[in-house]
Amino acid sequence: MGTINLSLTEEELKERFSQLKTRKDIASLLEISDYQLRYHLYIYPRDKAYTTFQIPKKTGEYRTISVPHTCLKIIQRKLNQVFKCVYQPKPSTQGFVTGKSIVTNAKQHLRQRYVLNIDIKDFFSSINFGRVRGLLMASPYNCTEEIATVLAQICCHENKLPQGAPTSPIVSNMISARLDSQLQRLAKKYHCIYTRYADDITFSTSRPKFPGHLAWFSEEAEKLIISDDLKKTIEDNGFIVNESKSRLYSKYRHQEVTGITVNKKLNVKRKYIRQIRAMLHAWEKYGLDNAQAEFWKQFDNKSSYQKKQKSFQFIIKSKIEFVGTVRGKDDQIYLY
Repeated sequence: MGTINLSLTEEELKERFSQLKTRKDIASLLEISDYQLRYHLYIYPRDKAYTTFQIPKKTGEYRTISVPHTCLKIIQRKLNQVFKCVYQPKPSTQGFVTGKSIVTNAKQHLRQRYVLNIDIKDFFSSINFGRVRGLLMASPYNCTEEIATVLAQICCHENKLPQGAPTSPIVSNMISARLDSQLQRLAKKYHCIYTRYADDITFSTSRPKFPGHLAWFSEEAEKLIISDDLKKTIEDNGFIVNESKSRLYSKYRHQEVTGITVNKKLNVKRKYIRQIRAMLHAWEKYGLDNAQAEFWKQFDNKSSYQKKQKSFQFIIKSKIEFVGTVRGKDDQIYLY
């Protein structure tokens, strides 16, 4: 299969992508043989191509994760490099973009009077094979039917975009480009800030009243109402609003964007800090092995597959670094 990193420059990859005519051209672009591409797409058993497991959500539902086997993952990582060269993210797109993160996303909405969070239901699985194929045949990618079909076959599993594949994040952004443009225009029209991080859509404003043309809280129904215009814009782009998980917060309540507090300064939840301290205390008192076992038991519901991927020490370090990224590296809690 060779090295994961492609040898061509960004400009060369863009040019070669625009010239694709056959499956063999795709294999050549990805620096693998045509047989290797055919084998992993059409010969290797599809039920063995991915490892699938579920992660419990806070709602009690489950999120399905499908991770491709090593060889297919390498092919997808190479294709991901090509897509990065031909896809230009919108300014409002904060997820899966180099230099952006949940922190940069939250920062856009810092110290606003109102924050509206909208959740898209079944974001990745709602992007099916036909949508990916159609995306690649349309402008600005303009692939032939054959090329779009093969590329979509590389990216999709069981007729949808698998959450866990290297290509899925960027393909979801490519699919959402029109949605981002339309919602950005809507935000500008009503004097709001708009960003999207994967399936999390956020509008915020410093105006005295949140624009009812986007959403409002109905006292009579005792629930948040997403406006028909906003809901239609999202639905016309092939997505469904998860109204039960959408929220509108004023500055007098706890405001949160992609898990980060944005009322006065960027901050993490107290529960997150307490969890780190509990993990460190358990490590010191009971030893590494016992602390790790207790962590998986009490704090984390990830599958056995995921547990094998990262060590307990790595998880603690990552959590502490996240606190530093959000609160600042000179913050006393981080330094402590």
